[in-house]
Amino acid sequence: MTTSRTGALAPASLGRHLLPGLVVAVVLGGVLFYIGSMPYPLLLAVVVIALAGVVGALMAWSMTTTARDVEQAYWVSTPRQEAEPPDAMDYRLLRLRRDLRDALERDDRGDEIYPVIRELAAERLLAHHDIDLETEPERARAVLDPHLWTYLTRPPTDTRRRSKSALHTAIEGIETL
Repeated sequence: MTTSRTGALAPASLGRHLLPGLVVAVVLGGVLFYIGSMPYPLLLAVVVIALAGVVGALMAWSMTTTARDVEQAYWVSTPRQEAEPPDAMDYRLLRLRRDLRDALERDDRGDEIYPVIRELAAERLLAHHDIDLETEPERARAVLDPHLWTYLTRPPTDTRRRSKSALHTAIEGIETL
């Protein structure tokens, strides 16, 4: 391939691809015309075959002229020993997300979040204040946030959607323990 000083490609390199492209197109077009897959009159079939040959030659020429500028891509993957599953794959968190979504969005499911919040509050009370929620409710009431105490003492009895703000307040009350 030769280029002039202006960067235009010389027609000599195109000529090298034109003859093979036309030969392939004539052979393929002749076979297609012979078996009846090209339903054109002979003159139109010759024009279509010639145009296909020119297009094929131009494609081959453009691929060979630009191939030297193409770089191979290398993809780096993380070794298996470094890969660690994300926390989102923990079945407990997945279940908690699902139960929380159901409590906030669905009217046909029981509340699976209330027992989790009650258990978390009882664990925090016992760990940080040495108070058992079941046996010492009055001491627990003195330590707990009033909104959290209200939530814990009034378990849901129906399948209504839960209040997002009430759940948020209860979780914040647990965090402050």
